[in-house]
Amino acid sequence: MQQNAKELRSRLIEKVKCAGVVGAGGAGFPTHVKLQSHVEWYLANGAECEPLMHKDRELMIHFATEIVGGLQLAAQTTGNAKPAIGVKKKNTQAITALKAAIQDTRIVMAYFDDYYPAGDEYEIVYTITGRLVPPQGLPLDVGCVVNNVETLYNVYQAEKGVPVTEKYMTIAGAVQNPVTTWVPIGMRVSDVLNLAGGATIPYYAVMESGLMMGKYVRDIDQPVTKTTGGLIVLPADHNLILRYSKTQKQMDRIGHSACDQCSYCTELCPRYLLGYNVQPHLVMRSLGFSRMGAEMWNTYAQLCCQCGLCTLYACPEALYPREACVKGINDLRALGKDKWEGAREVQVHATKDVRRVPVKHLKTRLGVTRYEAEAGYVKMDIQPDKVVIPLKQHVGIASEPVVKEGETVNKGQLIAQIPAGQLGATIHASISGHVTAIQNDRIVIEA
Repeated sequence: MQQNAKELRSRLIEKVKCAGVVGAGGAGFPTHVKLQSHVEWYLANGAECEPLMHKDRELMIHFATEIVGGLQLAAQTTGNAKPAIGVKKKNTQAITALKAAIQDTRIVMAYFDDYYPAGDEYEIVYTITGRLVPPQGLPLDVGCVVNNVETLYNVYQAEKGVPVTEKYMTIAGAVQNPVTTWVPIGMRVSDVLNLAGGATIPYYAVMESGLMMGKYVRDIDQPVTKTTGGLIVLPADHNLILRYSKTQKQMDRIGHSACDQCSYCTELCPRYLLGYNVQPHLVMRSLGFSRMGAEMWNTYAQLCCQCGLCTLYACPEALYPREACVKGINDLRALGKDKWEGAREVQVHATKDVRRVPVKHLKTRLGVTRYEAEAGYVKMDIQPDKVVIPLKQHVGIASEPVVKEGETVNKGQLIAQIPAGQLGATIHASISGHVTAIQNDRIVIEA
């Protein structure tokens, strides 16, 4: 019996590895590595909290059976862990669908209020299990593994031999028809926008994977990857776009001259409220100090999760404490001093529950309330004429091509493999066609 269980475990891990499954919530960590863990809890993260993003909600509504199946497989593989799903109370349709799909009575349903960042990994672990991840630690350190619900959908598909070739994503903002759908990996952002009818304004900019923790898209011909969560179109002169367009030097100069040390950024910091010694207002002091002084203040940035709440919501002067924290972390890393040496004990702040930021308020602060839309799931038959597939869409080293220029490939065929002994993920063709180019960091396939 034990031998059979071990074989089933090894088989699923190998299938997930061969399918190229990575963290679909944005991190991109290879899932087959997580499945090698032995834990007490396996947590499905469906507590989506990025403003205007609805891809996880829509996935849970329409693909609940696959998500629950993937969670059960993952929990069994990691030592028969206790499975749980975190979802927001407001997403009643998703809750109904998940409950209908759950056959394993061990699965715990955990309900979150509509606040940001409910989907933070540390927040998920604490809310469901009551455990606090140690500073600079991983959920694994407290007997937990966390995966986004789309990742678990992909685990379910991998068990059936289906590799990752598409990305589930929301296309929203200033577009004709906000929508959520499956998009071939490697499809150009500019073409993806057309799936939503295109932009409603002549001069626009695009944010990838969210307004808070996403990225400003500087090239709309860049490809969709395994970690692209969605696209949000905003006017080119929108305040958010203007802020994301600033250079680090500009942000540092503004912060140095204007920060009055009010500490609102710290008082509303989700990690600070969980008990971690993150103090963005102290990190802001580093902008006015020499290397020695800056190094001291930068230590208060080490446990920052870069959620952006300090910069985009808390600061009354619209400064850039999140960016100062990122700079501080990078500066310490360059000095080889980025390992946390402070207290290891974590105690939740007494006011944590009353300082949560409602997503509704956050959208108002960001100036995007007018763009809120259902963006429901629509099944589409998408046939791009060309895809550009990056060889590194994951944590770890870039994959190595196993095809040659001129070769004919079919959708789902392996085109890049993990280098021997390295952390990475396999990559598969997202369309059928001919390999027209193999460059240093990408493979081009034309239909």
